[in-house]
Amino acid sequence: TIDAIKKISETLPGAHFMLGVSNVSFGLNPAARITLNSMFLHEATQVGMDGAIVSAAKILPLIKIEPDHQKICRDLIYDNREFDGEICTYDPLGKLTTLFEGVTTKDARSSASLADLPIEERLKQHIIDGERIGLDEALQVALDTPYEPLQIINTFLLDGMKVVGELFGSGQMQLPFVLQSAQTMKAAVAFLEPLMEKEDGQDDSGKGKFLIATVKGDVHDIGKNLVDIILTNNGYKVINLGIKQTIDAIVTAYEEHQPDCIAMSGLLVKSTAFMKDNLAVFNEKGISVPVILGGAALTPKFVYGDCQDVYNGQVIYGKDAFADLTFMDRLMPAKKEESWQDSEGFVGDYAQYNQKGRRAIAQAEAELNGGAKKEKKKEPEVIDTNRSEAVDVAISRPTPPFWGTKVLNPEDFDMDELYWHLDLQALFVGQWQFRKPKAQSREEYDVFLQETVHPILAEWKQKIKAENLLHPQLVYGYFPCVAEGNSVHVYAPSVIDQGLTPEDAKPSFTWEFPRQKSMRRLCIADFFLPKEQNQFDVFPMQAVTVGQVSADYARQLFAEDKYTDYLYFHGLAVQMAEAMAEWCHALIRKELGYGDLDPDNIRDMLAQRYQGSRYSFGYPACPNVADQAKQLEILGTDRIGMTMDESEQLYPEESTTAIITYHPTAKYFSA
Repeated sequence: TIDAIKKISETLPGAHFMLGVSNVSFGLNPAARITLNSMFLHEATQVGMDGAIVSAAKILPLIKIEPDHQKICRDLIYDNREFDGEICTYDPLGKLTTLFEGVTTKDARSSASLADLPIEERLKQHIIDGERIGLDEALQVALDTPYEPLQIINTFLLDGMKVVGELFGSGQMQLPFVLQSAQTMKAAVAFLEPLMEKEDGQDDSGKGKFLIATVKGDVHDIGKNLVDIILTNNGYKVINLGIKQTIDAIVTAYEEHQPDCIAMSGLLVKSTAFMKDNLAVFNEKGISVPVILGGAALTPKFVYGDCQDVYNGQVIYGKDAFADLTFMDRLMPAKKEESWQDSEGFVGDYAQYNQKGRRAIAQAEAELNGGAKKEKKKEPEVIDTNRSEAVDVAISRPTPPFWGTKVLNPEDFDMDELYWHLDLQALFVGQWQFRKPKAQSREEYDVFLQETVHPILAEWKQKIKAENLLHPQLVYGYFPCVAEGNSVHVYAPSVIDQGLTPEDAKPSFTWEFPRQKSMRRLCIADFFLPKEQNQFDVFPMQAVTVGQVSADYARQLFAEDKYTDYLYFHGLAVQMAEAMAEWCHALIRKELGYGDLDPDNIRDMLAQRYQGSRYSFGYPACPNVADQAKQLEILGTDRIGMTMDESEQLYPEESTTAIITYHPTAKYFSA
């Protein structure tokens, strides 16, 4: 069959294949059938099979099949029998039958029995599998062997965490399972700690000390907390200062704890400026330990260029929690061997680990060539305010159902409607990080999502409903407006009641937006009626939140060491705020009279296959986050507990705002 797929593919390019799979294992033990069916399905997809007729419940992903079982199944599929003359000396069918004699399908789906392993390997496997059942008994066996508690931690348990890191790095283990391993590690350490006698003056810094904080004005802590979890459970002493930490607080903590490394985290674009400022203060205070910078707004170029230029010590780009762990695992032995210098980084045998930024490399090359190139003198920028010809002014303009704002509270929502607007790709892959391993086929990955990930989502939906863990609220409304050049003048709703025109009325405020310098030269202002027509257009706005209760509950989960639950709930809360924004935008389209153009499936909805667009401050089309303050004021978001601080951070954390344009030409663009 597999050879036939290959030959047909060569003879008839573009042909598709569908197979019934289970006949390949007819007559075998049910447990053997699951394994052989899975291997046959994998081999067939590798050569071009497009579809399979098979029960998803009776298939295993490749990573769940032991290597020796894989080999026997492949030998059977490809008839790799071995003969001595006419005598068969190796029969994979016989091997497979013997191997699965007495084995149930449940056994086939589980890992090898932990009890059969030597205690050293057994403990290591407990960590790798994230298996809490039987952990205490295994630890007691190790203590009775006898191993010292610290020896158990530093050898067997940390060896397990090392394997977990390698599996994650190679794409064979997703983040939720990493966190299950971390929880198991935490439980093991908690069991052993009371048995460890601490001598007077004994250092509790573990493998090294690591100070981490989310910078001033930023409440996003999921990335920082993941770093804490991974490093703590790999033997490091982590001093986690929390969110919104000022430079004074970070310096004070450094002086108190004397960490080997400082890490600063932040999600907001403005946080990157605070990080850079903090590095300058470190110089003033004589701090030169390595500093790791991490967060969604950072790039390697910014870290190794702009930030390294400021700091006298070494700056490292923290791509993810395991990048931080890798750096620390290199730093600590290098320090012991005097192969680390704060000003130079790794030296001697460790020099290969130094990470050079693009700007540093370019500067070194320029100096070798006789000096850095002089920057060209910038000419004064001329701002283009001419309306784009790509945007038609002569379109039908809607009349809103009301002028002003409306508040919706939890009782006004059907949660199932909100869940319908959930972006599952962003949730499963972006937030929960269930990424498809390279060795896994698309079909195997889809089965995994259906059998493992969707049930997790269903459980959290039930828990959220039972415990009221989300408190959805929103404010939306319609305001009179006109465009002038690159600006939009927004008026109070009262100008409509007073019968005023744009010539007579005074705007409540004006927003100025950037214009594309090329392509269609778009600007958000182009989508609204120009002022010279002396007629008000409608400017919709919205602000949504899932409430402070969600942020509080997420922090509670982290404090209770429920790492996997923390990841699941935090990610779901973030995406539910986005789902609310999508739902509210759909409501506005419906009320303005063009909701019937909406697609009937969520993928097309998320791809903006509807009329108009939604823009949030901080993105390229409207980059000035400070303008959001005017939006909150005119919407009256204090009524739903939504505010913005001096660092332009929204509270509660899982909240979003947007301005809406209904113009058919309006889509996302960069200006």
